[in-house]
Amino acid sequence: MKIIKVNPFTILFLLVAFGCGLIKNALIIFLIVLIHEAGHVFFSLLFGYPILAIHLYPFGGITIVNKDLNTPLGKELLMASGGVMMQLGLYLSLFLPFFSLHTKNLIFLYNTSIMLFNLLPIIPLDGSLIVNCLLNKFLSFQKAYRGQIIISLVGLILFLVYGVNRSLNTFLISTFLIYKTFLAIKDEKFIFNRFLLERFLKNFPFTKISTQKGNLTILKKDTYQYFREDDKIISEKIKLKEKFHQYQG
Repeated sequence: MKIIKVNPFTILFLLVAFGCGLIKNALIIFLIVLIHEAGHVFFSLLFGYPILAIHLYPFGGITIVNKDLNTPLGKELLMASGGVMMQLGLYLSLFLPFFSLHTKNLIFLYNTSIMLFNLLPIIPLDGSLIVNCLLNKFLSFQKAYRGQIIISLVGLILFLVYGVNRSLNTFLISTFLIYKTFLAIKDEKFIFNRFLLERFLKNFPFTKISTQKGNLTILKKDTYQYFREDDKIISEKIKLKEKFHQYQG
């Protein structure tokens, strides 16, 4: 199966750049995007998560990894930050003697622009994934997901108001970000139920334990939950079994 999938707009972007005599610019941008995605791939494979696809767009890429929603936060954070970490290493190329000053300036400009763009806290950019990891450190999975969406919407509005110039590329970027944020809102219930189903079907090696009153919406990543009900202590497995029992034939 072909893992790397080049978007048709990416091919169009390269053809237009070549036609305008901007071959070096286009190749540098494309190389930076590949290096960025290589960072995500490296940490994903390091932790044993298969790569399903790498989508390459004119403005960046998305690496789709086969992993659980209950993946440990430490691993999630490294996988989300891998692209930016690789781009930081790319600055070392500026010290290589065989690059001209013009080429070094292009590498610095495009690498910085792509890295800062990816750090924006807008779904599905790396910045939003990092925000989600940080929120999950302190909040339940559901609250962290909703918080990620709220922050993404605020960031998206600011990006549309202050960060957009009138060009085809920025129009495509804005449309893509709006679409992905809309999907995240639309899929909230599905994502949460998938999170719960994973907890029901699998035994994750959680190192933290919490006991409190509440329902399944208080479940946190990296934490096994016990529920205090009257004089009883009920494990999350029992609560999850009660929820999914109604779907069994």
